[in-house]
Amino acid sequence: MTKKELMDAIMESMSDPKHTRGTTRLQVESFFESFCSVAAAELIGGGEIGIQGVGKLKVKKTSARKGRNPRTGEYLEIAGGRKVVFVPGRDFKEALK
Repeated sequence: MTKKELMDAIMESMSDPKHTRGTTRLQVESFFESFCSVAAAELIGGGEIGIQGVGKLKVKKTSARKGRNPRTGEYLEIAGGRKVVFVPGRDFKEALK
C-alpha cells in the first residue's frame, strides 16, 4: 500500500459524517506526517510506540556478525546496530491465524 492509497483508505473510512466533522484530505495528510515525525523521533530516542489492537514498534539492537559478498565470495565483518521491529499484539496475531 502506497502513501496515497493509505490516505485514500483513511478518507474513505471517515466517510461517515459523524467521524469526519469537516476533516479534509490535507488535514489527514498533515496528521499522518506529524505522526511519522513523532514516531521516528521516539524510536530514534530508544522508545517504543504501542498501537492498541495492532501491536508495538520498538528498537532492537543487532550484534556484529560475519557476512559474505555474493559477487566476490569475500568474507566481511558486518557491524552491529539497531533496527525497528514490529511486535504484533495478541488480538492481531489471532486475527491473522
